[in-house]
Amino acid sequence: MMTRNWRLGLVAVTACACALLIGTATSRAVQGDKVHEVGKDGLKIDGKLTTNDPRDAVRSNSYAKVYLVKLQKDKVYTIRLNSPDQMALDPWLRIEDDKKKELAFNDDDFEEKTLNSRIDFKAPADGTFRIIATSFGDNQTGDYTLLIKEKGK
Repeated sequence: MMTRNWRLGLVAVTACACALLIGTATSRAVQGDKVHEVGKDGLKIDGKLTTNDPRDAVRSNSYAKVYLVKLQKDKVYTIRLNSPDQMALDPWLRIEDDKKKELAFNDDDFEEKTLNSRIDFKAPADGTFRIIATSFGDNQTGDYTLLIKEKGK
């Protein structure tokens, strides 16, 4: 009887530890609680994908960082994810609503003939959107710049 209770206790402790680790990975996916705003000069965030980052929910073999950005309904935003070394990090850009529903994605900017990503995105509502910086290739890491500007400004 004592052995069985000990095993049950060990299972419970292990389950709690796993839940804490999963919770940490999930919260780590969003870059802090900060909600970014696109000012009159736009928004620029320099970042880096590393092997310590969580995997993307859609591109499961790619690392990802999530940025919360406040956008305004019916405004069109040009959102870019640029890498200085596109052979090391081929950027993949995704946009989700606050319920994690994917609204748009892009791999390459065909207008500029580059592997960098670009989306012209019309916000369907006022709110906070999830801008996800990830990669086309599996396990790619490296520096990037996320740029968001209201189109035409």
